[in-house]
Amino acid sequence: MDNKEIPVATELAKESPGPVKEPKAVPMSTELSKVIPPLRREENCVKVGDTVVEIKPTKLKYFRNKAASIYSILKVVPLTEFLAYEKGIFDKERDSDQILLDFLVAVFDDEQLVRDNYDEMTAEDIEKILEIFGRINHINEKEEAARKNKEAQAKR
Repeated sequence: MDNKEIPVATELAKESPGPVKEPKAVPMSTELSKVIPPLRREENCVKVGDTVVEIKPTKLKYFRNKAASIYSILKVVPLTEFLAYEKGIFDKERDSDQILLDFLVAVFDDEQLVRDNYDEMTAEDIEKILEIFGRINHINEKEEAARKNKEAQAKR
């Protein structure tokens, strides 16, 4: 057996390729400045003027002030007939034009947007708004459940 000497640590240090470096400090994370756009559901969007707007669930204040309640009337009365009604038919203080404007403010929660684009809206726009409004506020589901309930009671 060969009796080789085991090298001492100082001898190993002499043979190493360079000086021992201090360990690197962990770098700080960089702040990401990228803003993530909010998710938008295209099926809830309508074009109002030059802007595509997403209709969101209606705030309670618009149900409380009865601006949203006109939905059920607009679902059954044609827009041409509805807009012909004078003050006192649906509301003693507002005519149908003001009622429709108030409903649209409730839908979009943006009075200025509605005022700026009100005259340029079409009956097709109003129909699409009504469809989205009913769906996102779960009115359609509740109307359907109530209809089925009435049908079931009528069969008894």
